[in-house]
Amino acid sequence: MAIRRALHPYQGNNRRFVAANGNLPIPKPEAYTKDPAANYDKLYKAVYDKNISLTQEEKEIAAWWGDDPSQTFTPPGHSYNQATITVRTTKATLARAIETYARTGMAVADAFMNCWKCKYTYHNERPSTFVRANVNAAWTPFWPEPPFPAFPSGHSTQGAAAATVLTDLYGANVSFVDNSHVGRARDELRHVDYKARSFTSFWQTAEESAWSRFPGGIHTRQDNETGLAEGKKIGENVNQLGWKK
Repeated sequence: MAIRRALHPYQGNNRRFVAANGNLPIPKPEAYTKDPAANYDKLYKAVYDKNISLTQEEKEIAAWWGDDPSQTFTPPGHSYNQATITVRTTKATLARAIETYARTGMAVADAFMNCWKCKYTYHNERPSTFVRANVNAAWTPFWPEPPFPAFPSGHSTQGAAAATVLTDLYGANVSFVDNSHVGRARDELRHVDYKARSFTSFWQTAEESAWSRFPGGIHTRQDNETGLAEGKKIGENVNQLGWKK
């Protein structure tokens, strides 16, 4: 198997938009162990167990949030489109729209910098590495994995950061339809159509985006849950700036 060049290994060294985000402590992953009864093994085996019994809806969710930049927009692009949908559906003023994009941009940028700092601190393995070495040497995850360490999930971190700032701006119970991938051709390899998804809050989108990486086969629950928690902190720090009300 060809080894791809690590993507943006020094991204975490960039200066944050919000100083407080650069001062957040780096979270620690579950400690590596060869003990098959340890939680570390259980986290990775759970990904494999889920991946071999996916429902059609789980496949659709994994594909909807895939946001592979080689095929479509990036995860931040998905968050920006949700911000755009909200600006339009709420008929936001120009001032509110500007603030929406400013907060969202700062939040997802700082989220990726913090996330990448952590990724390249621990170099945590992907489920495919663990599974092929310990469970099934021929296993391939449902969704293609990107060329950087697993912990924590970038989707989870940036999604939570964006959801936190959008919730502060528009409230906790905003219903909307995410049409980000509508119009894309059917994924014939995975037998998935890209159908719009409906949500009742921004945080619901962050949670689904995070969870999607689990059935996708490229992240453990630990990666996703830590990403959500860290992203929320990052978004809250953005909200604490002196935004004019």
